[in-house]
Amino acid sequence: MRNQRLKYAVFLVAFMLLSACATAPVKEHPTILWPKPPDAPKISFVDVWSKPEDIGLKPTWFKRVVQFIFGKGKIPYIIRPSGVAVDFEGGVYVADTGLQVVHYFDVNNKKYHQLYQITQTERLQNPIGVAVDAAGLLYVSDTDLNRIFVFNRDKKMIRVIGNDERAKRISGLAIDAAREKLYAVDTMGHQVLVYSLEGEAQGTIGKRGIAEGAFNFPTYATVDMDGALYVSDSLNFRVQVFTPEGQFKSQLGSLGSQLGQFSRPKGVAVDRDKNIYVVDTLFDTVQVFNSSGELLLNFGKSGKDPGAFWLPAGIAVAQGGQIYVADAYNKRLQVFQLLRERPSG
Repeated sequence: MRNQRLKYAVFLVAFMLLSACATAPVKEHPTILWPKPPDAPKISFVDVWSKPEDIGLKPTWFKRVVQFIFGKGKIPYIIRPSGVAVDFEGGVYVADTGLQVVHYFDVNNKKYHQLYQITQTERLQNPIGVAVDAAGLLYVSDTDLNRIFVFNRDKKMIRVIGNDERAKRISGLAIDAAREKLYAVDTMGHQVLVYSLEGEAQGTIGKRGIAEGAFNFPTYATVDMDGALYVSDSLNFRVQVFTPEGQFKSQLGSLGSQLGQFSRPKGVAVDRDKNIYVVDTLFDTVQVFNSSGELLLNFGKSGKDPGAFWLPAGIAVAQGGQIYVADAYNKRLQVFQLLRERPSG
C-alpha cells in the first residue's frame, strides 16, 4: 500500500512538472543572412533539427509521465548525419551513420519516423546515401553492407540493389527520375555505378585517375532537372558534371584555400535555377556556383553556433528553396532558405 501511494505521489509530481513544461515558449532563432550587407541577402538561416521536438512534435502527457517515472523510451536524436534527401511532399530523409538509421522529418505535417529494419534479424549498419524516386520510394546505401536498400511508403524494405561484386564501397546516391536511373557512387572503386530503379546494372562511369571523367575517392552525387549528373570528386578537389548518357561535360573547383577552390568537397546539390551547392567539409562552408561554374557566394563557417558547421557532409535543396545541410560533428541538420527575388508588378 505504501509503495502504491509513493508511486502515485511521484506520478502527480511528474504530471505537474511536465504540464508546466508543455507551456514553454516557442524557441527563437537568430537572424543570419548571407551575403553580409551592403549586398542583398540571398540565403537565410532558418532552423536546427536534431530530434522530433525540433519540428514541433511532443509525446502525449501520459507518455511523458511514464517515461519520467520508469525511464522507458529514449528520445531519438541525430548522432552523425551524412546523406540528405527531400521527397516530393517536402519530407526530409537524413542518413545517420552514428545511430544506424534513416530519420524522416516532415515539418509541414508534424511527423517523424525512423527506418532501419532490413529483415526480421538484420538492420542497417552504416547508412550513407539517400535518394527518393518519383513514386516516393526511398533508396538507402549502406557502406558496410555495400548494398542499396529500397523502402516503400510503409517503411518496409522491398528490394536490394547492388549485391553484385562490382562495387567496393558504395556511398552517395542520386536518382534521375525522368530516365528512371539510379547512380551509386563507389568511393573505393573510384567510379559511379548505374542501375535501373529495379536494380538492373546498366554500366559504370569513370575509373581512377586525374583526367576529365576520372575519379579519386568520389563521395556524393546529384542530378539536375535535365538529367545532368554532378559528382563530388573529393580527392581530385572538384565537382564533375556528366551528361545523362554518362559523358564528361564540365568541372568546377580545384585544390586550394581560396573561395572557389576546395579542400574536401562532399555533399553536392542543384536548385531549380541550376545553381550548384557544394559542401566543403574541411572549410566548414557551403559554396554556391552558377551553372557556368562561377562562384556566387558561400555560407557557413567553423563553429557550433546556428549557421556554423563542424565537418558538414550531405546537402539537399528542395523545390521551395529550402536548403538542408548535414552538420555531421555538431550532430544536427541545419535548415536554410534561398531568398529568391520576387517578380515586380
